[in-house]
Amino acid sequence: MAPALSVRIKGGGVAAACCQTLLTQANVAFRREPAPRPKVPAVMLSPATQSLLTDVFGRRDLLDGLHLVRRRMVTWGSGDLVALPHSAVVVSEEELLLRLAAATPAGEVIGEGDGSSDGLTATWTIQASGSMSGAAPLRDFGSRPATAAQVKLTAAADSQACSMEAVTDGWLFLVPSGGETAWLLAAGGPVETLLSQSRQISPQIDRVIANGGSFPSHPRIAESLCAAGDGGAPGFLACGSAAIAFDPLCGDGTGHAVREAILACAIARAQQLQTAPDDLLWEYRLRLWSGFKRHLEHCHEFYSTGGSSDWWKAQCAAIEEGLRWMATQRSPIPLGRYRLNGFSLERSAT
Repeated sequence: MAPALSVRIKGGGVAAACCQTLLTQANVAFRREPAPRPKVPAVMLSPATQSLLTDVFGRRDLLDGLHLVRRRMVTWGSGDLVALPHSAVVVSEEELLLRLAAATPAGEVIGEGDGSSDGLTATWTIQASGSMSGAAPLRDFGSRPATAAQVKLTAAADSQACSMEAVTDGWLFLVPSGGETAWLLAAGGPVETLLSQSRQISPQIDRVIANGGSFPSHPRIAESLCAAGDGGAPGFLACGSAAIAFDPLCGDGTGHAVREAILACAIARAQQLQTAPDDLLWEYRLRLWSGFKRHLEHCHEFYSTGGSSDWWKAQCAAIEEGLRWMATQRSPIPLGRYRLNGFSLERSAT
């Protein structure tokens, strides 16, 4: 008979909040170790991610009142400006986490540290933060720090349109945050240098208000995404920033964090009903590898057409290295032997 399931959640971000909610709904014992970390100033949530969050937390009003982005304006490579319909909402990570905390069922949350003396004998550890102890090293594909700056928009700027632009030495991504302000993300060089090369975004900006710091914007994935328990040690599942980090230009990192949390909790629960957890863990690896591979392919479409400078060539080469590495990842089982039914994992009929 399998031991009673108990889980230690390590992290303080979106993935950790989702894990806490899902485990509480499933009546699974858990402890959560939060950790302070820098917050992203602006997050765009796609319709699919909005739907996932409201489903997990059971609150249709969870994202009410957030600033809506209805259009995506893109100037890429030597092409002309292209306008695309969009339906995202914009929120700071800090506000999003406050909303999730208010919607998260109560649970036992221990203080900072490794939690070794809190009395919980966990059967699984879900590592949801790459900045905490126990996180696996990340494999990096490139190195492109991005800078975030809060800017004041001109009167002519469209406050319901985000803008993406490839310039000679990098890219710019303008995300309106409501009213006259927006967040500008810039990769490849100083904000001022890239704005001087801009045709589309620079005319929308009246002035830079404040520098919001820098962060890595290249794709990366954990060397180890999961492991079975051994010798009394709990099993391990990485999700959120401890598993995969996405290029903000080409991927929905928040949406993937939610999906990974759903899958991690489903794997932990399903393993209690299995005699051999290896297939479940391979399913987990394969699903995360598949999502990361799609992200790299999407990145390659952007970076292979963004420009011809040495910077663009270097970014493209790093992504191609990632795709070659992904091609070496092999599994003894095919993807799809399990399927998610709601928030539970089941064997597929086929």
